[in-house]
Amino acid sequence: MVTYFRERRPLWAVAGLLVGAMLLVWDLVVASPLFFAQYAVRNDFRLAYAAAIVGWQDGYGRLYDLAEQQAAIRGLGPEFNVQPFISPPPLAWLVTPLTALPFSSALVIWTALLIAALLWTWYLLAPGEGLARTAHLLLWVGVFPAAFGVMVGQPGALVAAAVATAWWLIRAERPLAAGVVLSLLVLKPQLALLVPVALLAAGYRKTFASWLVASAVIGVVALVMLGGDGVARYRDVLAQTQTAAWDITRRYSISGPLGLGWALRVAELAVLVGTVVAAWRHRLSPERVIAAGILGSLLFTPYLGFQDFLMLFVAGWLLVRSGATAIQVAILVVGYALLELALVVLAIPILLAELLLLGTLLWPFRTVGANEALGTMSKRLAASKGA
Repeated sequence: MVTYFRERRPLWAVAGLLVGAMLLVWDLVVASPLFFAQYAVRNDFRLAYAAAIVGWQDGYGRLYDLAEQQAAIRGLGPEFNVQPFISPPPLAWLVTPLTALPFSSALVIWTALLIAALLWTWYLLAPGEGLARTAHLLLWVGVFPAAFGVMVGQPGALVAAAVATAWWLIRAERPLAAGVVLSLLVLKPQLALLVPVALLAAGYRKTFASWLVASAVIGVVALVMLGGDGVARYRDVLAQTQTAAWDITRRYSISGPLGLGWALRVAELAVLVGTVVAAWRHRLSPERVIAAGILGSLLFTPYLGFQDFLMLFVAGWLLVRSGATAIQVAILVVGYALLELALVVLAIPILLAELLLLGTLLWPFRTVGANEALGTMSKRLAASKGA
């Protein structure tokens, strides 16, 4: 049966091309006009833009002052919906240069940056060539979580690009640069927070160390700029995410069905252990190590929107590059359908697919890509991992 499907790869590439094209047309014709017409309410970029104004004009100690944030959002226009900015300070830093432009112009540039990040991620990671790579591109930009993330200005595409670039640098035997790039996870940490942990468990110590140093520098700068009062305000803002008003941020995460109590903590511990074990088992394949880190991250975090599932595409590409098994390919195909239907099927089927995929990395079987990984990566361990 596996041979039957492998012999028809060109046919599956054409099928993927058609499906991706249809989804992309639907996004452009149906979904995009709706969201862009209501960008004042729906686009989360307004929150980062307003926070950047607060930090630049009033000082970063007031970055998480809710009254200042509300005034800045209202200053964009009376129709703009007010919500608190709760992302880490580096996202506001990144947006600050765009505050020199009117909001609409800044939004265009930000959207172009997100699209460029999606294209860069595809360029680095998409397997195959020719028609197959084109099919992967259309499936990538067409799947609704990825498209929705661009429509609402979420920085998930930037995190995906950072992870893809870090993998590319590891493969290019530049582990220190990979760790520095990986520090960009701070833009939205929950999307890949266990990737550095997985790399450490797999022995990629240089990459982990450079990530840790770069992240520490970012953290110290943020603390200095916020000051004591700013840190206290940020802590108070984050505490709001524990209330029922923020249930939407947990709808697609493991805390949706489990809640925020002891059951969640037990599940998080199990996911952490499983991620570490999977990373160690596949330590000769950076593709599988990073994929395990992504899967573990999405299962670990209690706060997740369905647009954040674009990271599953990154994990899937890495698995395919490493020689995915028939079972893994089947899960990826079913998972893609679940992602497109995320608003209908909701969280539990997607969480189960993630869990199954992580489980395949724990199961003791050989894969198509294992032999190649053993042959190539064993020669590079000393250089890529460090003493």
